Amino acid sequence: MRILILILFTAFICTIISCEKFLDEKTLKSSTVPSTLEDMQALLDAGNRINLGNYPALLETGTDDYFITEEAYANLSSFQRDIYTFGNPDLYPSTSDMTIWRNPYYVIAIANTVLDGLSSITEDSGLDERQIAGQALFHRGFGHFLLAQVYCPPYDSKSDNSGLGIPLRLTSDNNVKSTRSTIKETYDIVITDLKQAAELLDDLPQVLTRPSRISALAALSRVYLCMEDYEEAQRCARSALSIKDDLLDLNQMDIAQNFPFEMMNEETIFFSYSAGLSMMNPSRSSYMHQELYELYNEHDLRKQAYFKKESNGHYTFKGSYLGRGSSSFFNGLTTSEVVLNLAESSVRTGNLLEAKSELNKLLIRRIDSEFFEPISIEDAEHLLRVILEERRKELVRRGIRWSDLRRLNKDDRFMKSIVRRLILEGGERVFVLEPNSENYIYKIPQEVIQITGMEQN
Repeated sequence: MRILILILFTAFICTIISCEKFLDEKTLKSSTVPSTLEDMQALLDAGNRINLGNYPALLETGTDDYFITEEAYANLSSFQRDIYTFGNPDLYPSTSDMTIWRNPYYVIAIANTVLDGLSSITEDSGLDERQIAGQALFHRGFGHFLLAQVYCPPYDSKSDNSGLGIPLRLTSDNNVKSTRSTIKETYDIVITDLKQAAELLDDLPQVLTRPSRISALAALSRVYLCMEDYEEAQRCARSALSIKDDLLDLNQMDIAQNFPFEMMNEETIFFSYSAGLSMMNPSRSSYMHQELYELYNEHDLRKQAYFKKESNGHYTFKGSYLGRGSSSFFNGLTTSEVVLNLAESSVRTGNLLEAKSELNKLLIRRIDSEFFEPISIEDAEHLLRVILEERRKELVRRGIRWSDLRRLNKDDRFMKSIVRRLILEGGERVFVLEPNSENYIYKIPQEVIQITGMEQN
């Protein structure tokens, strides 16, 4: 596996270099219009412009998994202070702050450039146009979906979803004005793009930074779960796992390492990450909540694989699927997530046998094998609660917890208030994010509102 990862990563780096060369040559020719299928593939292989850090940092900043010290808070920008204390700023004062909004749309712009350009390609280069179109559709659909998780109200299966969605960019023509879609239109486009991608793409990718049929199906299972369409989430998760269902076995790993999970490990279906904000950097006094740490029992190997105890008694996170520690976080797709998607959707659709089978398939590889006991719960609600707790314990820092909070807050059984405490100016200040608060929907940068005239959240 290590050799395979090295080969894939080397190929990936070579692809990035060739893509950068392509972009440079096009710039020198005063043209950024790709003219061949090789150009299209080079654009889509520009991992540093798509996969690596170009998704919203806000997918993790508001969750209940971490906290920062007063010293760290004092060193934050006013923008990050507002975000940490649920102030929801609409001003993104620095260039780096604006990347939170801009970079995901940059990914979508690349996808649109490819999709619009394919109609004018006539030469036969040996590359498969269907694969290129499928990759672009995946990037557009996945990019719009992740933006919707931070700038759009949660999808509500009990309403017409006519509220404000995100601006949908479906063309590379910059003269087309950006406007707000509805929530329903947002999710309709996401599903359409991902379904088309699944139809066009091969089952598995050549490199893990490229989308494939399994990544489109895995993404659809995540989307449908957010929409509370559990039958479709179940169907897509089953289809994805029929292609690949490899899971890491923590019993066979050296979990005492500083970072035990390798980048692009065998669970990875699609590799990408979000550039986080400095408030999430463990080197800057960002720690994992004791409440989260205590969810793991003494025989749960994730307790050692995910957490490192620091000299001050707090815990930092070392379980990143990036293979390193930083403020950035993995937000791609994995088999372990899809297994949990299938377990939850199965119990919600009445298939407790499948739900338990999928959950046990994961847990036998997460619990010390000497102490593993299969889940045999017969009560549906009890089993659902166990599965939801396992989602939180397994999918730490993978860009999923925020979506789960938004979704579960609509159910009285699972509502949760997130509380943050800081000692400021000699007294304790308490900041609370209530269930279904408007601050679960981040404001669009005011600069964008002024330029486009679109309505603010």
